[in-house]
Amino acid sequence: MLTKIKGHTYYYQGGTNLGLVRYKNGTALLVDAGIDSTAGRAVAQALESENLKPKYVLITHAHPDHFGAVKWLKEQYPGLVRYAEEHEAVFMKHPRLESEALYGSAPLRQLEGRFLKGPAVEIDVILQAGEVEIGDKRFQIVSLPGHTYHQVGVVTGDSVLFAGDSLFSEEIMEKYGFPFLLDVEKQLQTLDFLAGLEVEQVVLAHAAQVYSGVKELCAQNKARIEQYLELVLGWCDQPLTREDVTEKILSESAMEVDVPGYYMTYATAGAFLSYLANRQELSLTVIGGKCYFYRD
Repeated sequence: MLTKIKGHTYYYQGGTNLGLVRYKNGTALLVDAGIDSTAGRAVAQALESENLKPKYVLITHAHPDHFGAVKWLKEQYPGLVRYAEEHEAVFMKHPRLESEALYGSAPLRQLEGRFLKGPAVEIDVILQAGEVEIGDKRFQIVSLPGHTYHQVGVVTGDSVLFAGDSLFSEEIMEKYGFPFLLDVEKQLQTLDFLAGLEVEQVVLAHAAQVYSGVKELCAQNKARIEQYLELVLGWCDQPLTREDVTEKILSESAMEVDVPGYYMTYATAGAFLSYLANRQELSLTVIGGKCYFYRD
């Protein structure tokens, strides 16, 4: 079911919330697409119940729950035009890169499930931050890195921001405790940017509500990151490996994880450690075949 936010801007609430902008000629632009053909069918049915057909799809970032349904949608609607940021487009064209990046080499078979490896998707139009015209409508593309290296958000002409996974909702923070990030410094910058962005409504990919303002949510996200930065610094009063820090994060957040969940946490642990080491708040050295991080 499509829910109207304002003007020509709607959203579809599902496992991953999708954006939609309606055009006068009965076509629509989608922001993200869902994880697979089942999600694609559900979205298509919701559009067709409103006598709409997707003509454009804009992907915020290259995680399968955002782009996995594009392949099916393109098969059903051959004229569909696919938009994404240049670097994210590479990961969609070569989806095994996601699990390779997490593992650092040829990945474990457990890291190639549908949540980490979507179908290969070609992108038609490369996006850059700034104003873009799609059909007869103008959109503002904003850079929102941190969760991935080159995630983008989309501001519609109705002053609605579709923010992808640049912010974690209260329920997601409560459920998972520890955020999945690849670049802590960029994420902190993104949170500051979002807190100052003047838009009327904000849609997150994983949230039960549409937000009329996100300044407080940005502060909560920032506080969660700062909490774990302090924890990591404290743990590293004694030399610890990245694996040790991952174990402590899982214990602190009380998360029960499978193999993919472990390596997602391991990746984020690395992001926190590199942030602190690059700021010279942690030192590191290799002793006895292990790389230890420690506070002087």
